[in-house]
Amino acid sequence: MNINTDNPIIKFSEAGKNFPYDKLFYATLNDYILEYKNARLDKLTDQDASICLARIIRKMEVNHVPVQQFFKEELDAWSDVSNYTRVLRLCDLMARDMFCCFDKNRYDDDGNFARVDRLYCVNNDGERDYITLEEYEKKGLFKKVLTPESEYFKELERKNAAGLLPKSK
Repeated sequence: MNINTDNPIIKFSEAGKNFPYDKLFYATLNDYILEYKNARLDKLTDQDASICLARIIRKMEVNHVPVQQFFKEELDAWSDVSNYTRVLRLCDLMARDMFCCFDKNRYDDDGNFARVDRLYCVNNDGERDYITLEEYEKKGLFKKVLTPESEYFKELERKNAAGLLPKSK
């Protein structure tokens, strides 16, 4: 699953403005959302949206560990709220990891984007659909190179394949 950097959320993000992680998360997982009820998430009732997202989350992994196992502490801490709220909080938590490199509010003093050591995927019966980025920029007249964000995702993929990413928090 390639992140769509032509999305206005990314294109027009600026420092000082809230970055809508949730909208980018839903846009990235839109194909899986449409599988559930053949409708966009904002057209579903809260209950259907919760069920839809929960089904996707059950299939998701972070660094080859099921998301629900990886974030067990957080899920246990949210036991006093509704399932819908728990699902939304977990989606927000994952989205902040996945899309941190696009949030200009999280750039450091040297202008470098934020990084995490987590790579997410949807596991479809053993076939992993990684949430990643492969985008090129022109370098010189004929040469194209990966964007810095794409390099970051490629590095995460290499570390994950080598088993170097953490399996717990």
